[in-house]
Amino acid sequence: MATQIPLIDTSEQDPPEDAKLDHSLHRFETFLRLFGFCQYSFWSFILSWLAFLLVGVAVPIMLAEIIDCADCEKYEIKRIELEILVSVSLVAAISLGCVSHNIRKYGVRKFLFVDRYHGLMLLFRDEYIQRINKFYRLLAAWVLPCFLLKAAREITIVLVLHRDPWWKSVVVLLAVLVSWTYSSIILLLGSALFNLVCNLHMIHFENYGKLLERDLDVSAYIDEHIRLTHYLSKISHRFRIYLFLQLLVVTASQFVALLQTTSNHGTINLINGGDFVVSS
Repeated sequence: MATQIPLIDTSEQDPPEDAKLDHSLHRFETFLRLFGFCQYSFWSFILSWLAFLLVGVAVPIMLAEIIDCADCEKYEIKRIELEILVSVSLVAAISLGCVSHNIRKYGVRKFLFVDRYHGLMLLFRDEYIQRINKFYRLLAAWVLPCFLLKAAREITIVLVLHRDPWWKSVVVLLAVLVSWTYSSIILLLGSALFNLVCNLHMIHFENYGKLLERDLDVSAYIDEHIRLTHYLSKISHRFRIYLFLQLLVVTASQFVALLQTTSNHGTINLINGGDFVVSS
């Protein structure tokens, strides 16, 4: 660039302050690794997908078969839950597959556009950390209300329909909630990461607004605008398949839910229709 935003000389950086961002990014990567999004090797790829298939798919199917449930056939609970499980598993698999592919290809820093080599990391260090911390709060705000609704629905089923011993019902309840929470976090992580990447890029747009207030050469404004639009195109390219597939599957699942509720000749209540609300 002919006239660039003043960069901080990395030779004069404050190591403790720089370590804060490194620590924040390391914690963020550990969080993603916990849910199988950091598939850097063949074995991590295999373990990630095995965990997803086991916890997110096999466990709820197995639980549906072993539960001794009164009037389950009357309410068609197992059939409805299976259809919901298929749609939720598809959306979660899309999230895991698309996001892990991008992280494996670019790494966490470049995926978030906070790579130290583009020269602006130190300038926006504190803002990067704030946006990353906000990511956790946003994800919790998305998951927690749905978790409470799911827990209320499962507890209602246990109290009303289960004929198993109480200890078995408690074990099944906990297993259902763990499996559902795991799948739901994976499902929502893709959208939360898209939101985070866009928010991190907004830092540069806000700085561009400040740049326009300064009396600089026109070429500086043009060069910075080109750089911003270049990164926007990268964000769009990395998430477009994910967004398209999510939109397709979610729309299809909503139509299935509509058909299930309108074609059902029985009573639709919290017991057999609660998961429609939760998944929606």
